[in-house]
Amino acid sequence: MLKFAMSLVSGQLGCGLQVLKARVGKVSWRVKRFFVNLSYRFQGAGIPRARAMKPSTTLLVAVTMVFAIFVLAGGVFDILEKPLALLPKGSGWTFVYRGSIHLQTLNESILAGLLYFLGVLGLYLLLRSTRLVYNPRQAYLMLLLGLTITLIAVYYCTSFLSSKIGY
Repeated sequence: MLKFAMSLVSGQLGCGLQVLKARVGKVSWRVKRFFVNLSYRFQGAGIPRARAMKPSTTLLVAVTMVFAIFVLAGGVFDILEKPLALLPKGSGWTFVYRGSIHLQTLNESILAGLLYFLGVLGLYLLLRSTRLVYNPRQAYLMLLLGLTITLIAVYYCTSFLSSKIGY
């Protein structure tokens, strides 16, 4: 195999590889055997192949959803800016920056993350209800519960955003 590859390469590149061919011929037979049997040696070492490793689809979806909720809720802003949790107000404390959508408190991002999570949970319940075809009562209840949770999350997200804008 090695001689065939060297003959192909030397035929294309000329006599410059004659020196390389001579050096390869002088390599010890033990070194040649070690590199030829390299894949065989690593089979028993417990190193899994890349194509044999397949992560769980459920785990990938869950990690992607958590990451998306973290980013959309403002987790990167919270890490970089380290905002306050509460703001002083004339009659007490508040956690909403009124009139500014460019600033947020830590409690705002936590509330936004929980609302996004509730929205995703409602959508998941809607999906699960479509898979329960042979149990119509349970499918109907799950459909109503998922729709209710999704509508509550959407309502509170829009009211939270309108309170930030100042309406």
